[in-house]
Amino acid sequence: MSIYLTIIILGLLIFLSHVFNELFEKTKIPNVLLLLLIGIIIGPVSGIVTKDFFGKLGNVFTTITLIVILFESGSGLNFKELKKAIGSAALFTILNFILSALLTSAIVHYLLKVNIMSAVFLGAIVGGTSSAVVIPMVQQLKMSEKCSSILILESALSDILCLIIGLALLDGITQGVVSLTMILTKLWKTVIFAISLGLVSGFLWSLIINKIRSVKNSMFTTLAFVFVLYGIVELLGLIGGIAVLSFGILLGNAESLRKLSTFQKVVAFQNSGLNSNERDFFAEIVFIMQTYFFVYVGISIQFASPAVYATGCLIVMLIIAIRIPGIVLLTGKSISKPERTIMSVMTPKGLVPAVLASLPLQRGLAHGEIILDLAYSIVLFSIVICSLLVIVLSLKPNLLTAMKSD
Repeated sequence: MSIYLTIIILGLLIFLSHVFNELFEKTKIPNVLLLLLIGIIIGPVSGIVTKDFFGKLGNVFTTITLIVILFESGSGLNFKELKKAIGSAALFTILNFILSALLTSAIVHYLLKVNIMSAVFLGAIVGGTSSAVVIPMVQQLKMSEKCSSILILESALSDILCLIIGLALLDGITQGVVSLTMILTKLWKTVIFAISLGLVSGFLWSLIINKIRSVKNSMFTTLAFVFVLYGIVELLGLIGGIAVLSFGILLGNAESLRKLSTFQKVVAFQNSGLNSNERDFFAEIVFIMQTYFFVYVGISIQFASPAVYATGCLIVMLIIAIRIPGIVLLTGKSISKPERTIMSVMTPKGLVPAVLASLPLQRGLAHGEIILDLAYSIVLFSIVICSLLVIVLSLKPNLLTAMKSD
């Protein structure tokens, strides 16, 4: 494809994304779905652009997009709402992950005759929700702070579960040994250390951010530090995403911390958080990055056999069905019935399963091609079905009669 045509398309996508956002206000069609469809049309359907066109740059781009989205969403979380939501989010994430993983594993094992360990691996990598998809949809829907916090935290925590458990299972399958103790030990160590590094880094940056602002052309410096933090945490064998989220949360709440009398007694230095110009700047970057990200996801979709795609569609629908009782049980009365209905269908998959699903095939493991094709189908159907249900439920919030208020 001509470089000039590529540049024209990149520019048009930004205009279209603005149009899609305005369209959402009237039709409730998420721009995520429309951008994904554009990617599918110019990618696997027409063949104008292929995933190979991006080469290794594609993986770099998706990682940067995830970093930026996690940081910006973390900086928008309020400590008070976070405190209210963390318990529900953690319980709900674990419950939903276990049920989704078990359901997926059973269906893949019995319907597609995939061996049990490969089936469990696939279940683990699609057991959560995607931060890169959930966060933009939540922001578009303008949900309450507690509801938004639960969904954002769920997506971030489930990304961690999918990554750690998925990689641990893959290593175990490769070596012929899978240890539950090893997985659980690695999980809690990774989470604790990643959160600690993120919070400490956020605190230190809040102490020097005012001095950084005095430097010319320094608006991007905070984001540059976020990239460095993510890279260092990943090199240490931890999950960079959770460190970036923690960093954003602390920096976004630095002003609130400064007002606490306990904090003033312990810390003698003046700290500062993000100002309105910086928040607007990061929001613009997220808007641009997520626009290109969802088109890239559409381009990357690989269409396989009808049986695989039928199985993927079935898995997504059943995952949504088993999610509803958890929403009713754990969210409580503080969340309205319309928001409960939206939360019940918010199960899109994205970057993590798409990346991890390619590893078994690369390592020459059994059923690697089926795992890859099925993971792509689940990513596709989860985003499409979630988006369509969001449209319907936004217009008819009482459609799911099972979601009854107490």
